[in-house]
Amino acid sequence: MNTAKILQAGEIAKKVKVFAKTIVKKGAPLLEIAEKIEDKIITLGGKPAFPCNLSMDNVAAHYTPSHDDVTLAHGLIKVDFGVHVDGWVADTSLSFDLEGNPLNKKLIEAAEKALVKAQENFKEGASLGKIGLLIQKEIESHGFSPVINLSGHQIEQYDLHA
Repeated sequence: MNTAKILQAGEIAKKVKVFAKTIVKKGAPLLEIAEKIEDKIITLGGKPAFPCNLSMDNVAAHYTPSHDDVTLAHGLIKVDFGVHVDGWVADTSLSFDLEGNPLNKKLIEAAEKALVKAQENFKEGASLGKIGLLIQKEIESHGFSPVINLSGHQIEQYDLHA
């Protein structure tokens, strides 16, 4: 494992998340958002690990706009992208409520709190099952259910789902 390159990919991903917050707006074409995110990754010295995913409302994940997609951003949008440096990947996502919907806001807050809970308990030797259970309980404490077939995955060089 090349920790330095993973950390470099992570630093690029962190900057791209900040950038995404400036371009994801209601009515923006999904294809334009995806292209800008992927271009930013390249500008910062990385490469896209996979096509930028922009999933809206009840589509939980993995929607990628095609070359002729005219879909406009609206509702609850999940932005999922990865950065790689020589095949070492940082995989991340963030969500936006483009409608001012209180339920969307509550869902985003639940996800963010679950991430914090995971980070607080992630240390060498930690049981991934235990961390997963903590995430599940945190999400459920906010009245939601986690998507059970979208769990974590191992990442190896040039292998996003090892």
